[in-house]
Amino acid sequence: MGLGVRRTAFLLTAVVLLNGCQGGVFGPAAPPSGSATQTGTATVRGRIQQLRADQAALAAGIAKQQELLEQTRGQIDGDTSAYSGLVSSISARLQTGTTPGNPELVDQWNNAQAKLDAITLGVGQLNSLTSQVTTQASVAGYLIDNVRATYSVGGAVEDDHRQLQAIESDTGRSMQDVDRLIGDLNAEITRENGFIARERANLASLSYGINLGRMGPLPRGGGAPPMPRRIVEAPRAVAPGQQVGALPYGVR
Repeated sequence: MGLGVRRTAFLLTAVVLLNGCQGGVFGPAAPPSGSATQTGTATVRGRIQQLRADQAALAAGIAKQQELLEQTRGQIDGDTSAYSGLVSSISARLQTGTTPGNPELVDQWNNAQAKLDAITLGVGQLNSLTSQVTTQASVAGYLIDNVRATYSVGGAVEDDHRQLQAIESDTGRSMQDVDRLIGDLNAEITRENGFIARERANLASLSYGINLGRMGPLPRGGGAPPMPRRIVEAPRAVAPGQQVGALPYGVR
């Protein structure tokens, strides 16, 4: 019986020691030898998350700038259409002849001038947008450099590099979008600046025609013709004997 008790005690002691080695009462199990690699992978994944967030912000910014371009184009197109209608109406009236300084044509000329000014303002907005898009190109280049630098960070696994490749590809497409957007902006600005320059001269010619009441050539060697202005209305009737100054009958 004594031998059986001693054998049972020995077995119980062995079980306790085994459990302790596996994380029981003698403390936790030793960490695996690959823990350094896991720490490195977490670091790489943190950088990947930041790069992905930066790429998403870049793409969203480019999309917003493309939207602003389309909105400004729409505003310019609307003002151009209204301007062209006013100029066509003035030209048609002057072709058939009208009274010198016709107030109806003066009003139309003033409205046309306001529309051309609005187009000029729109071109200024396009210039500002071009500067913003150019900044996006620098951001995209910086992001590409960071993605490529992350490839050499130790502790990455294959999935980390696959994600980096996806970010690099997306950033490359963003750079192409930026280049395309800058090209569209430059072409739009050049086109509108040419239109504005031509129509400034056209408005000057129409101004001279309104003063004449008909279409006519601009005087040679002179400065810019006077711009039309609104007719000054005659004052109300005055009492007999009250002095009245000379009234302009039209646009001088």
